Amino acid sequence: MNLFGTSSFIEVYDKALTEKECQIIIDSFEKSEYYFGYTGSGYRPDHKKCMQMVYSFPDVNPVSNILRPCLTRCLDRYYKKYNSLNDLSYFSIYDNYNIQKYDGEEDGYKAWHCEHGSEGEAVKRILAWMFYLNDAKSGTEFKYYPTTNAKRGRCVIWPAGFTHMHKGVIPNKGLKYIATGWVSLD
Repeated sequence: MNLFGTSSFIEVYDKALTEKECQIIIDSFEKSEYYFGYTGSGYRPDHKKCMQMVYSFPDVNPVSNILRPCLTRCLDRYYKKYNSLNDLSYFSIYDNYNIQKYDGEEDGYKAWHCEHGSEGEAVKRILAWMFYLNDAKSGTEFKYYPTTNAKRGRCVIWPAGFTHMHKGVIPNKGLKYIATGWVSLD
């Protein structure tokens, strides 16, 4: 008997982005000066191997102009379902977010991790969010919950804490683009 319900607190919102919006974000990323992806502890290709670019919502750019309203709509649905979030102190979408490209079997976020951390801004994270920008063969594996498939335009939102440890499906199969970031306490 489960006294606490069956919710995983992982919400999936399909078609949050259109195919055209996803392609604009991918094209913008490919035209940028991206670099090797890093973790909270720096460049660790044994843990995370990808190409990455950090964007910021306050900057005026096509990527933020597309993502922000779509993310806001998805978060509104999340907050409505889990209205206890409204009892927390102030929180908001964290300004910085990443676009990441995983290409081939050697790429991937290979290490189990959660989005809440012990240093800097990671201490304030309460939710993680991610958009899949293309249909990919490898999605996101949660340690205690079902794997989420990578589907173009899909938004996934989940708690940032240890209860939602996750990693990329390994080995990565083919090309995968994602946009990912956080909701943090102010």
